[in-house]
Amino acid sequence: MRAPLNLASRPFRNERLPALAFGLASLLLLALTARHALVLRQVLPGRTAALEQEVKALDQQVEQLRMEAASLRGPRPDSALVTHWALLRALVDQRAFSWTDLLGVLEEVLPAGVRLVSIAPSVREGQLQLDLGAVARKAEDGFDFMRALQERKEFQDVNLLGVGEGTEGADLSFSMRYVSPAIPGRVEKRP
Repeated sequence: MRAPLNLASRPFRNERLPALAFGLASLLLLALTARHALVLRQVLPGRTAALEQEVKALDQQVEQLRMEAASLRGPRPDSALVTHWALLRALVDQRAFSWTDLLGVLEEVLPAGVRLVSIAPSVREGQLQLDLGAVARKAEDGFDFMRALQERKEFQDVNLLGVGEGTEGADLSFSMRYVSPAIPGRVEKRP
């Protein structure tokens, strides 16, 4: 089979498609140029002066509102009322722990030769503080009690406040922080 014979002196080229593509690209470029000219005309300084004045007026208004807000004072509560609420809060905080848990822990750590004579809870700086009074047959029994308290995670910063001679043996007084595991948010880790 033979290839077809072309008798034309120049081969045929389809020039319509490239010419059409070039014309469309030129038309698109002309449309974009016109659009850019319109946008440029809108942002010229003469046309944006009104917007700049509005922005300056709004900035002044914001500054004036800030100065007014700074000059306003909030209402001050009555100092007697604040004292009253602080007292109520302290009373609620004192009741915010379980006596049963505390007495159960103290029963576990109390040595045979020691008996408790007083337990005084108080709230200091948001922490439950316990002051304990104890009577021991011998002072060594009281020191054993103090070591047993220090080993428990419920008692922190256990301090011996005083040792004296009483009619039944050694009178001891202790101070410590009590961290009740029954109250969420009050459990603290020992350092």
